[in-house]
Amino acid sequence: MSKIEFKKISSNEVKFEYKGKKFLLGEKDRGVYGMGRAVQLYLLDGFDRKHIKEMGWTQSDNHHGEREADAYIGGITTMKEIKENVTDYIDEFI
Repeated sequence: MSKIEFKKISSNEVKFEYKGKKFLLGEKDRGVYGMGRAVQLYLLDGFDRKHIKEMGWTQSDNHHGEREADAYIGGITTMKEIKENVTDYIDEFI
């Protein structure tokens, strides 16, 4: 498998191409009062974004709710770990 090139487009977003499609990983405020942070995977089609999956939480909202369990990577993770595992998710489900 060739190495994926992640291109940083803002302080909390990176885009990449995989299997001929363009994707975006964006870290957003989530959870109770927006105190947590989670990374979302989007499929890019021109200027449109289609939400695919919440990949993982990088900061807890201290609620420990079910939302964190619904992410592809459970518990608190890092953007680096998400980048390492995003192609596994794409291969499994897309």
